[in-house]
Amino acid sequence: MEGILRDHLLDHVDTNHIISVKQHGFVRGRSCLTNLLETLEEWTSALDKGYGIDAIHVDYRKAFDTVPHKTRHEIAKLWNRWKAVEMVKRFFNS
Repeated sequence: MEGILRDHLLDHVDTNHIISVKQHGFVRGRSCLTNLLETLEEWTSALDKGYGIDAIHVDYRKAFDTVPHKTRHEIAKLWNRWKAVEMVKRFFNS
């Protein structure tokens, strides 16, 4: 049952272009590797055209190291529940 719902939701998201083409995580056929390759391609193109590149790396893991595990788990459960409910609502309203 979960697989069927997941497949229908993913098809709906793909068909209606709900997720940006820039999104790589949790999308069929995309991954961290494809994200890095596209970024490298854009940077190389910019450098070839004579532009400079500024990059900032933000490590969000450090921010979550200070939040107790139980609190993170509860926040994740609430967030996932809310996102699932919103996706199902949009699916049935369209």
